[in-house]
Amino acid sequence: MRASLRTSLLLSGAFITLLATGVTAAEIFPDVPVGHIFEEPINALVNAGVLTGNPDGRFYPDRQVNRAELLKMLYKATGKIPDASSRACFSDVERLSWYESYVCDAAAHHYVEGYSDGTFRPANPVNRVEALKMITQVIGIPVENIGEDARQVVKFVDVSISAWYTKYLYAAYVKGILPIAGQDTSRFFPDWPLLRGEAAAMIFNALNTDLVERRQGSSVSSAASAQSRSSTVAGSSSSSSDAASFDVPFPFESAGKFTARKSVTYRFTLDHAAVVSTVAGLQAGQPGSISCRLYLMAESGFSFEYFMGFQEGSSCTLKTALKPGSYQLQLAPTIADTTFSVKAETTTTGDGSDGFGEAQTLPFNLARTGTLAPGDYQDWFKFTVSATQTLQISVTDSTQLTCLIYPMEDVDLYGFSGPSCGQRYEYQPGSYVIAVGRMSPADARQTYTVLAQ
Repeated sequence: MRASLRTSLLLSGAFITLLATGVTAAEIFPDVPVGHIFEEPINALVNAGVLTGNPDGRFYPDRQVNRAELLKMLYKATGKIPDASSRACFSDVERLSWYESYVCDAAAHHYVEGYSDGTFRPANPVNRVEALKMITQVIGIPVENIGEDARQVVKFVDVSISAWYTKYLYAAYVKGILPIAGQDTSRFFPDWPLLRGEAAAMIFNALNTDLVERRQGSSVSSAASAQSRSSTVAGSSSSSSDAASFDVPFPFESAGKFTARKSVTYRFTLDHAAVVSTVAGLQAGQPGSISCRLYLMAESGFSFEYFMGFQEGSSCTLKTALKPGSYQLQLAPTIADTTFSVKAETTTTGDGSDGFGEAQTLPFNLARTGTLAPGDYQDWFKFTVSATQTLQISVTDSTQLTCLIYPMEDVDLYGFSGPSCGQRYEYQPGSYVIAVGRMSPADARQTYTVLAQ
């Protein structure tokens, strides 16, 4: 059962209180169940009236947020009221629309800028770095210019230290707005559209960051804070205060307690190819849930092959076909100071499509049908692009399945918008791997088709 949530946020000279007095762990939306990766920030912001659901009673945490919608969220989160006289600011901002005053007031306060052609493009999906700039500007979180030493924090292979947005990304990590769940990899994918669940997590963290800074009367962007956060940015581990790391022989079994909501990492070496079963779970009676990520670490310290665990109840499970190499298993809780156990061992129950090395070739314009049998969590597919090509990867039923596209090491992602299932993208030459995963209970059977066209 989740403890009562009471987070007071000092904003614009007034307190906004997020209250769920006496509320135990219960789902507000059917698509944000107890234990969902973004359950806490979504429920907190919905209770505060910052976010709302849809008329059908669902929240749609995986739906994209557009530029106008994010501005409205931020104004509501900070208690700001847009000046009703703020009108006619951009050529494509519709007069008397619901969003006109938010966009025009934000422009007047220099929170946002338009494009060189005089447009704002309010209906365009806001990408991750645009969102970070809006969040810091509207909430009023200081962002400083950075130098090469920021590379100790911003270790992403697809982020240039000279990019316009890197100072916002740096500030987000140093001040605790990031990382949010699911963003502990070697790539940040700055051009990816922000999703509603991600927006809730970023805003929630930013509001708490602002409150802490106002209470302390000082910034947390110190060199010590930057160093302590650097290990979580690229999915690597160290002896920093933000994460506990252990070197263990494989197979292994362990138990422990999370410190606050900091992750725990297990490092191990696999000397032969094998299908590995990993089960991590909170111990009986513990509130919340646990996430698990498994990374194959390259010599550079980055990871191009990583696995997202299947979460159900208070446990997280991986069944992965692994090649020999060095691995890191990262566990993270949704509730602070909970206790857990984890076990990783080889298994003989793989179905021949459990990882990057077992990915099946996906021809263009030819749908492939697959089935996730009970106890099978993901199926893997691969394709190669020989020259720049616009494609869309589609999976049915996408509302009941997860779909991730991994650009491999031979793909140049600099300046390239990371690919996402269900969207048309200009794929750069190189190889790609698709993971189709279940969302339904582990004992369900799910049949699907996957198509690249």
